[in-house]
Amino acid sequence: EFVRLNYSVVVVHSRGCGGSKLTTPLPFHCGFTNDYKEVVDDLHKRLPKCPLFGLSFSLGANIMTKYVGEEGENCPLVAAIAVGNPYDMYKVIKHLDSQRLSPSKIYDMAILNFLKTAFKANQSTIMSAPVEFNISKIAQSSSIMEFTEEMTRKAFAYKSAKHLLDDSSCGPHLDNIRIPTMFLNSLDDPICIKSLIPFEKLVSNPYLVLALTVHGGHIGYMGNSWPTSWVELPVSQFFAAMLKHYHK
Repeated sequence: EFVRLNYSVVVVHSRGCGGSKLTTPLPFHCGFTNDYKEVVDDLHKRLPKCPLFGLSFSLGANIMTKYVGEEGENCPLVAAIAVGNPYDMYKVIKHLDSQRLSPSKIYDMAILNFLKTAFKANQSTIMSAPVEFNISKIAQSSSIMEFTEEMTRKAFAYKSAKHLLDDSSCGPHLDNIRIPTMFLNSLDDPICIKSLIPFEKLVSNPYLVLALTVHGGHIGYMGNSWPTSWVELPVSQFFAAMLKHYHK
C-alpha cells in the first residue's frame, strides 16, 4: 500500500534477526534502540528534507516507541504508529510464560523457539564476548524468562532478567513523546492483553492517540483479500493527515 502511495519504504531488522548474521558479540533485545536510532539518524542525514514516519509491530512497536520517547523533542520522525505494542515487557513475558492451555501458549513457544534459533545461528559470535554463558542452560530454557536470564541479560550486563525487561519497556517513556503517535491495540490480543494497556499515560499526553478494536488478535488484522491487511487503511489515513499537517 505504501509503495502504491509513492512512499519509499525502509525495513529495519534487529541485529541477528531476519536471517542476518551478527558481526559483533552483542545481540539484540526487546528494548535495544541503538540500531533503530542509527538507521533513522542516517536517513535523516541523507534526506534532511524528507519527512520520516515510523511504523512498527509487536516487539518492534516497543522498540520504536521507546526510541521516540528517548529522543523526545529531538526525534527526527514526523509521526509514528505502533501496532500491538506490549508496553510492559516484564508483565507480558510473565503472562506468556504462565499460560498452559490457551492461544497465548502458542505465541510463547514460538517466541522461545525463535530466540533459541537466533542464538544457535550466532552462537560462536555471541560466545566470543567476555561473558560466562552456560550453553546447556540456554538450550534447555523452557520459558522466555529463563532464556532471558541465561543469555540476554548476561550479554547486556543486567543483574537479572526482570531488570532487563523493566528497563526495556516503552511504558515509562510515553510521557516524553513529542511527535504525533498512534497506538493500535486489539482488545482480544492474547499477548498484549487489555490490562497491560497504560490508558492513563496514553490519554494524558496530547501527542498520543489510542485506537482500540474489539477483534484483531495479535496484529492479525486481515484485509478483504490475501495478503492485504486492514491495518493499511488507518495507517495510510493517519500518515496522510500528518503529511498534510507537515507541509502547512
